[in-house]
Amino acid sequence: MAHKLELLQPEKLTNDVIDYLHNLEPDIMVSAAYGAWLPNKLLESAPLGVVNIHPSLLPAYRGAAPVTRAIIDGAEETGVSFMLTDSGWDTGPLLESYRERIMGDDTTGLLEERLSHIAASHMQTVLERYAAGEIIPEPQKGETVYADKITSEETWLDWNRSAEFLERQVRAFQPYPGARTEYSGTMLKIIKASPVSIEAAPGEVTIEDDMLFVGCCKGSLKILTLQPASKRVMDTADFLRGISMKTGDILGSKE
Repeated sequence: MAHKLELLQPEKLTNDVIDYLHNLEPDIMVSAAYGAWLPNKLLESAPLGVVNIHPSLLPAYRGAAPVTRAIIDGAEETGVSFMLTDSGWDTGPLLESYRERIMGDDTTGLLEERLSHIAASHMQTVLERYAAGEIIPEPQKGETVYADKITSEETWLDWNRSAEFLERQVRAFQPYPGARTEYSGTMLKIIKASPVSIEAAPGEVTIEDDMLFVGCCKGSLKILTLQPASKRVMDTADFLRGISMKTGDILGSKE
């Protein structure tokens, strides 16, 4: 309110909205987390174009789910890219990129928050230097990797995968939509887990001292926190006290 900035919150990017923005005669525009194409009329409304802030090191992880895909893939680093939006899908020339290490306990939520702070801390400098001609947009270089939108089917854990891979999926699907499995016809969301070397058949349950392990094709997943359907998030010990699960039971995927 101190700067009396006007706030627009249109549900859709209609022609009226585009005309309104165009008539403001902006020098430059900035976009972030906008999962749709920007029409040419909008891209041409500002002489310096539309600068998009993307949470990856482009051209790696172009697309809708860059942070989630990087965690699933076991990537060691990601970052924030400032790029000029063109008619492609995250294909425009780069202004600046800032690297960030992916930690072993990062969830999508934690990493996205960290990347948002990096973007905010550098945005003014990048825009000012670009406007002053100190930054020259350069074509993206390197291997292109696409980060497709996460599907509902992917959120169901496949116990025929390795424990390390499934643990990354659990972290990648936090806080949303959650990694899922099924027990006795009921859906369970796995909130936090860790890979261990215990060997068991894929999906087979092992219970030891109020601890829950699920077999994978390699190793097992130790379930630390989970959420039964329509119930609160709870630790494994609390969950086991309220259910008749036993060693040898099988957890499954969606039929």
